[in-house]
Amino acid sequence: MVNKKKIREEFEGIFESGNENAIKLMLDKFPWLLDEVSNKMEGAIGEQQQIIAALGVMEDELGGPVPLDEIVFSLRIDFNIRKTEDEVHNILTSTEELKLAKKDSNGWTLTVEGEKVCDDYLNKTLGEIEL
Repeated sequence: MVNKKKIREEFEGIFESGNENAIKLMLDKFPWLLDEVSNKMEGAIGEQQQIIAALGVMEDELGGPVPLDEIVFSLRIDFNIRKTEDEVHNILTSTEELKLAKKDSNGWTLTVEGEKVCDDYLNKTLGEIEL
């Protein structure tokens, strides 16, 4: 039996290097890796969507840039999600790199693309949350 842990570690190293040909070879040789990578990415994307939604809710409520503590508050109150300020900041930074949110001296705001992600997430999950 193949040692999946070693294969995962090897794949993570290749993935971080960005070598597309080596990534493709690993995925062709071990198709189960694709499912694992997809599941990890869906989890990360889900967290981003939740935080983008909380930012959007608070941006509408405050009428402008949203301080980090207000986003954490919205996650807890509006979405029943508990995250630390550090966790939220790290995820917001990654959304900023994707041009979904931007930070200025007064707090965080959504970009046009971020607003679309927020609206899609809220429309999809509106029945599950009480606003």
